[in-house]
Formats: sequence, C-alpha cells, structure tokens
Amino acid sequence: MIFQDIVAGFGTAWRLRWPIWAVHLGFNLALGLLLVPLMALAVRLALSFAGQPALADFDIAYFLLSPVGFICFLLLAGLALFLFVLDLALMMAVGVRARSNGQPNLSDAVALVLPRAVAIIKLGVWLTLRILALSLPFLAVAGAIYVTQLTAFDINYYLSQRPPEFLRAVVLIGGVLALLVLVLGRALVRWTLVLPLVLFEGVSPRAAFSQSALEMKGSEIGFALRIAGWLIGATVIGAVPLAVIGAVADATVSGFDGRLSVLVAMLGLFAGLGALANFVVTGLSTGALAALIMARAGWPDARLTESARDMPRWGLALVAGAALGAAVLGGIGLVGLARFETSPRVQVIAHRGAAGAAPENTMAAFARAIEVGADWVELDVQESGDGDVVVVHDSDFMKIAGVNLKIWDATQADLAGIDIGGWFDPAFSDQRTPLLRDALELARGRAGVVIELKYYGHDERLEERVVEIVEDLDMVEQVKIMSLKYDAVRKMRALRPDWEIGLLATASLGRMWELDVDFLAVNSAAVSHRMVRETRAAGKDLYVWTINDALSMSQMVSMGVDGLITDEPELAGQVLAERHELNTLERMVLGLAGSLGLDMRSGEYRDESP
Repeated sequence: MIFQDIVAGFGTAWRLRWPIWAVHLGFNLALGLLLVPLMALAVRLALSFAGQPALADFDIAYFLLSPVGFICFLLLAGLALFLFVLDLALMMAVGVRARSNGQPNLSDAVALVLPRAVAIIKLGVWLTLRILALSLPFLAVAGAIYVTQLTAFDINYYLSQRPPEFLRAVVLIGGVLALLVLVLGRALVRWTLVLPLVLFEGVSPRAAFSQSALEMKGSEIGFALRIAGWLIGATVIGAVPLAVIGAVADATVSGFDGRLSVLVAMLGLFAGLGALANFVVTGLSTGALAALIMARAGWPDARLTESARDMPRWGLALVAGAALGAAVLGGIGLVGLARFETSPRVQVIAHRGAAGAAPENTMAAFARAIEVGADWVELDVQESGDGDVVVVHDSDFMKIAGVNLKIWDATQADLAGIDIGGWFDPAFSDQRTPLLRDALELARGRAGVVIELKYYGHDERLEERVVEIVEDLDMVEQVKIMSLKYDAVRKMRALRPDWEIGLLATASLGRMWELDVDFLAVNSAAVSHRMVRETRAAGKDLYVWTINDALSMSQMVSMGVDGLITDEPELAGQVLAERHELNTLERMVLGLAGSLGLDMRSGEYRDESP
C-alpha cells in the first residue's frame, strides 16, 4: 500500500506534468525577479540595524546572537520557508483543480493561491517559530558537548588527528542531531495537513497546526514511510539523468580534438541539458509531494470565489512580465559576460608558504614559494609568551607537533625545541616556529608578504608589534595585512591608514566591497560574478582561497579574481602562463568547463598537475 501510494504520487505528478512545470517555471521566475530582491531588501534592513554595509564570519555570529539580529534571522527564515510553502501550495492547487474539472492550468493555481497569500505568509512565520522552538534545546546540548569535549586544543588538531575524544564527541553530537531529526520529522508529519487546511478550508494558520495533528493521529508512521519513500524516489530520479549527462559530457570533452567553437557549443548544450533535467526533476518531485499530501487530505474541494475568478488575468500578466524580465536580464547578462575581461595581472599568493610542498608556515615553505615565483607569501601571526610575533596558524602545537602548549604561553626556549616540520616529512624535522621578522627578511626584495592577524583572545599588542617590525625592516610597500575580524581591520586602519589592509571571509552577508578595506580574500564558494564586478568597480582587489587544482584556478581567473591564494604556487604559475598563450575564446572554454566540473584533457588544453 505504501509503495503504491508513492508510485501514485509520482504518477499524478507525471500526468499533470505540463501544468506542474508551468507552475514551477512561474514560481522560479517570480522567485528570481520578485522574491529574491525582497529577501535582499530584508538583508539590507538587517545590515542597517547592524550599522555596516556587510558582515563576515564572526560578525555574522555576533549579530545573530543579538536581539535585533535574532529577529532579522526569524524574518529571513520565515521568508525562505514561505517560498517553499508557496511552491507546494501552487502544486496542490493544480492537483485539486485537475480533480474538479480535469483541465488545470497556471491561472487556476494562481486564482486559488493568491487570495490566501497573507495566510500562507503567516503560516511560514508560525512554521519557522515552531521549528526553532523544537530545535534550540537540541542545538544547545550539541553546543555544550562541543564546548566540553573539543575546546581543550585547537579545532584543527581534532579535525586532522581525530583523537578518541573527537570520535566520542562526534558520536554524542551525532546522536543528539539524529534525535533532533526524529523529533522534527515527527512534528512535520503531524503538521502534514496544515497547508491544505489553510489553503482550501480557510482554517487560520495558528489553529491549523493543532487541527492537523488531530487529524493525523494514528497515521504518522505510515505517512512518514511514504515521505521517506518519496525522498528516496526523488533522489534517484534526480541523480540518474544528471549522472548520465555528466558522464557523457566528461567523455565527450575528454576525447575532443576538434574546433573550439564546436567545443563551446557542446559545453553550452551540456550545461543547458543539466539545467533542464534539474528543472524537470524538481518540478515533478515537488508535484509528487503535493499529491501525497493532498491524497492524505482527501483531495478537498476547491471552488473559486468570485474575487478569485478575476485574478487569473493579472496573475498571468504577472507571470508573463516575470518571463519577459527574465529574458531581458538574461540577455543583458550574456552581453555582459561576452564583454567581461579577466584581471590583467592575476597574483599568486602562496598560502602559508608553498604548503603543498613543505610544512605550512615554515621557513622551508616560504623559501619554496619564493623559489617558484609566487608574488606573495601568506602567513599567520600571533604573540608568544615572550611577546614576540611568531608565525603559526593554530592556537597550539597539537596538529603540527603533538605538543600540548598554547602559543601565548610558549617562550623562545619552548619554540626552539618543537619540531613543526617532521609531521609533513622527516626531511623537514629541523624546522622550527619562525619569527615574523625572520620571514620578512627572507622575502625582502623577492616577494611580498600577506600577514594574517590571528586572534584567540590572548593578544596584547599584536597590531602594534607587527607595525613596528614591518617599519623597522622598511618593508611597508611589500606587506599587506588582513584578518577574519573586521574590528582588527579597523584597528589596523586607525594605526596605519595608508597601509594595504584587507578582510578575510569564509561567509559574508551584504555588500562587502563597501567596507573600509583595500582588498577582500574570500572562500571560493562565496565568489560570484556580482562580487567580482562590484569589488572591481569599488577599486579594490578580490583574492580567492584556497585553490589547489588547475581547473579551479582557471575557473576563478575566468571569473575575474585578482589573486589566487593556493598551497600550490608553482602550479598556479603554470596555469597562468598557459592561459596567457590562449585566446579569449579558449579561456572562456576553460572557465565554462570548470563551472561544469569537467576535466579538460585533450590537446593543448590539458592540465598536467605535478
């Protein structure tokens, strides 16, 4: 029975595929042109309360923990849930109208859903609050486990070495999160009928939760199994066509030896097929879920009110306008892409030195980076127990030496006895923790140095001491300063307004290019064409980290970044040299191939990694 119901759900979605796809298309167009800008407006409102054009990493966490930030989070989460509920509601409307007159279309879905739009928004808010109320206790317990089990040493030690206490914490946190999933899953199953009750029977969003729980009583397990089956089916249906397209594309491109213009067309074709397959599968999967829920609700009758009958005209006009707007924006985007040029001089920034060839943050790694022609050597600095500025990333020596000693407690005598290179290779067992002064002297006149200020709550005069060392060596023009903490960036800006100072970010919210920095160094996952464009328009550089394979390097360069932060500076230099010999079309091919995750192996376009 369960299997038959799941099959029937997908069967219903397939029979209604054209109206379902029309609804899905209209929803995605509205999402891109109307609702996404609305969410962006909400983000901008949140940032206005924070008093900054953008937030990154620690600042995001601090803001979300504030009362205003928490309220903004609820608004954004509610809006995100509203989008999902809206798509599902449109699918339900299609199914209900199909049972009533047999010929559903987009206008029917719009006519049924729009009169209840306010109620659906309220439903999204209530759903957000209820999910949050259920989740917070479990998340608090998981956080307590993390604090008590995984804070004795630097987190990088736990992640790399995986000691017993790490495995124990993973099991405990995993158990808590698994229990959270079960509790949330049970609650969501009990709330299965909330949307049909609000949408078709006029029940208030708040009352719908208790009424749905009452009507679902005794059938939670059976419906949960149906949802699990739907999830498995949707995953399989989605994975198969994308895997086939990816395999065919990879095989075709790998063995291609014809004209580049043909290759560009083929890459575009594969990208289009992948996007089309994803659209078709997500539409059918959402339609199948809607069918399962409506079948459980008994397919309630949905008669159009007189006011709703007048809505299809302007509803369809809205969709048509969205489609036209999307076409115009798409055309503008293609023209812009065709005119877009990469940075004329992409810089190679050796991450913690040549960390792929020598132990990170050692003199050997810095020497290797300089030897292979890196433009900049990136390194991390902290204050030692003696007040020296030392080059080291973690808060202790557990990951790189197995020594339980905090950096802020270490003296020069301690550092002289700690081997920080043997873990990488016995040949580097002579490496010791460098002083910033020694690293700068090694690079002077040979490469620039990007200094990242690291903070673990024990710094005293880190910024001032870095300034003193750099100025004492007369290397101001060869140095850039950056940090994950924007407060540190502002403090350094106050100390030395004319220095090149940047913000390092893993995650960001808002317009980072408007911050008072000279450059941004962001995670590759956060890079977008808009970020590149706006950062360049603001007259600032954009560096991306940590890029260690040739195809990703070429993809990032094609997007227009100004620098590659990499453990493999020699490979980056080779990629840039090879790109220099290619024409614009060939560079576009490499960038497109990288965005598709394909491996270019044929002829002159092959990337040979050492």
